Amino acid sequence: MGYKVYIALTLCFILNLQRVTGQAEESVDEVYQRGIKLESEKEYDGALWELNKAMGMVKNNYNHPLREKIDEAIRVTKGKIVVGRYASRRRSPQQIEAGLQPLENEPNDFTIKQIFGTALARKVWEDKDRLESDTVLGIGRTVTVLPDGGIELEEAQSQAFSLRCVQAASFSLVSEDHLSLHSGSYCIHSLQPPASLKIASAFVDLAIESEQPYAFMVGVTTNGGMKLIGLLGKISLVMNEERVELLPGELVFCLPEEFSRKMDVELNTLILTSKLLNSFKKPVVFHKKLGQQALLQALRTQNRYRTTVGDVRGNKNFEVTVFPED
Repeated sequence: MGYKVYIALTLCFILNLQRVTGQAEESVDEVYQRGIKLESEKEYDGALWELNKAMGMVKNNYNHPLREKIDEAIRVTKGKIVVGRYASRRRSPQQIEAGLQPLENEPNDFTIKQIFGTALARKVWEDKDRLESDTVLGIGRTVTVLPDGGIELEEAQSQAFSLRCVQAASFSLVSEDHLSLHSGSYCIHSLQPPASLKIASAFVDLAIESEQPYAFMVGVTTNGGMKLIGLLGKISLVMNEERVELLPGELVFCLPEEFSRKMDVELNTLILTSKLLNSFKKPVVFHKKLGQQALLQALRTQNRYRTTVGDVRGNKNFEVTVFPED
């Protein structure tokens, strides 16, 4: 009799455990739908949290049917956050109260070389709500590129470096050789060696040094660090007294405390797929040299596969997608 009671209690415990576990576990679709609902209600911060959670659930399953939808929803939500943030500033008549200087006093520290879509400038001087080519920006400006836009600008005094970015990006012009990157992806180059540049994200301060013309891509990651890909020349990355050399086709994550190991990225695939390189009417001035670097890399590389490296998750893990040969 006691044995039967024991069996019954054990089965009851297992059923209750399964019931509780089933209630605790959520499907990817449930989390995704919750994020979409919050986005439709304009609760963008909550929506982004839920969508990032859904992406984390499928991060190791590149064939999941919702993966592309989640990725697209994340990009749209980030764009709406940027638009909402700066639209609210535009609606607030605080320019005089904030002590902003008149536009005619803005110096020619940076010159806009190319632009498409919508980009705007804030801080120090009166707001510019739609930037145009051949206009100037002063040191201290914060520039925001909306999801449909892109901008290319150049340091005007000595042509120390040029920067271009596309789609939902925000950065500040701290000085003629110092950038603060808040969000987005960038292509930065300098043809005036020797060159030095400082770039910062939320949790990383990085120095760029080179004795030759250089170019690289940099993106702000979700953990507040950065992802860099060398395109041209040999550059030194210095962070927390640690130094890493980056060559064309090499990728490294700048984590809040350290550099990741370096990885190889196929330049030819990057040239074909990168919106930073292909979205503007005029190509980057180093595009011929970049093509030469891609050819040299292909000749010395025996492994024939194409990859893209995505965001970094936490402080150690990052996403790598391998594209099969056609």
